[in-house]
Amino acid sequence: MSENAISIRNLTKTYRLYDSNKKRILEGLFPFARQRHQDFHALSDVSFDVGKGEIVGIIGKNGSGKSTLLKIITGVLTPTSGEINIHGRISALLELGTGFNPEYSGMENIYLSGTLNGIPREEMEKRVPDILDFADIGEFISQPVKNYSSGMFVRLAFAVAVSVDPEILIVDEALSVGDAAFQAKCMARMTRIMKQGATVLFVTHDMDIVKRLCERCIYLENGKIIRQGPAAELADLYLRRAREHMNKENISLQNEIGDQNPDEKAAEGSVKTSEAVICADEEFEKRVRRFREGDGKAAVIRVDMTDDAGMERAKYKYNQQIHLRIYVQLRAKLTHVGVGYHIRDGKNTEIIGSGMQFEGIKLLSGEAGDIFCAEFTTRLPLMAGPYNVTLVVSSPLVKNTTVVFHDMIENAIVFEVEEKESAKLWNKVYIPNTVSVTKCKSVGEK
Repeated sequence: MSENAISIRNLTKTYRLYDSNKKRILEGLFPFARQRHQDFHALSDVSFDVGKGEIVGIIGKNGSGKSTLLKIITGVLTPTSGEINIHGRISALLELGTGFNPEYSGMENIYLSGTLNGIPREEMEKRVPDILDFADIGEFISQPVKNYSSGMFVRLAFAVAVSVDPEILIVDEALSVGDAAFQAKCMARMTRIMKQGATVLFVTHDMDIVKRLCERCIYLENGKIIRQGPAAELADLYLRRAREHMNKENISLQNEIGDQNPDEKAAEGSVKTSEAVICADEEFEKRVRRFREGDGKAAVIRVDMTDDAGMERAKYKYNQQIHLRIYVQLRAKLTHVGVGYHIRDGKNTEIIGSGMQFEGIKLLSGEAGDIFCAEFTTRLPLMAGPYNVTLVVSSPLVKNTTVVFHDMIENAIVFEVEEKESAKLWNKVYIPNTVSVTKCKSVGEK
């Protein structure tokens, strides 16, 4: 019995593109005459395996071939060439509502979906109560779906799609629709399906979801696999490439709109002056060389993370106070430069962090060669485990929306947080609560 749920070898999907309908007709009438089309390879020689029970993310920018790949796996599209072997029953969340008849009622579409998926009516009848409970659209279940709001349509479509406990679950951006409450409900159902041992192929642009749910990633670009590996590693690679592209666009935009400071009125305080002489930490710069990106107009030259006694540690106690000193050197004359940090967990999901702009501190301005130290004092109210620090030096371009990255360094510091001694913390972050307990009377008690 195969250990793989999905095996794909040399998969290719090619479309013929015509400049006009005239050329399409001429080539159809005279197939042995000169070629009048161009070949577009949506997928090109793609090969990979997905083990049973494995959760795999498929990532890449729009047009990279992700949705085409899933549609071929589910049988919606036929490949031009290549081999696909599927071991297990597939349930797909591609375009929610595919196969629904707008003239049919919600209930009629439930049975129609069952028929299309080869599920007998008697079995669908057993699943109807759970579908109705999940969809929660009330009496509208008896109305034609063409009269549904987009929210009701999505809820019913998702409820029908997950009503089967699948062996293989294919998901294409299905969790990006609906309101927050519905998305939370979908995520809970998805998590349950995964815990039951289903094999999952997951396409999304949300890298936090990839890091949280997926074990491994397949990175597509221009219809080809450019990398396979651990989900957290490839998600960060995807984000780095996206930021590089965004930074180039933002630098062009900055040149067009000129120097601005979106938060000038909100910023407070002034920069202190110190006589201390600071030198670049060559070991630090060597260590983080492959983790950094940005235009280089300002750069972190050293960073210190210490306890109150000024000691750098590999492990910190739960909720221990720390001092994070980030030394930044300007490499050009700049104004409105902000410094910040993010603390990430073992899966590289951002947990806590801050920055000068968020704290309302006046942003930096200076000449090439100027060195500044931004010191953040905070605590670590974190679940026990490994963490790392990402450093960010940037200039805001459009308030709360767009920045130009001068320097961004992942894994600048790696450390651990120890278990809370008095009680185990089950959540990633703890925020203090005010708790009061009152003994109440029961009904009939005097």
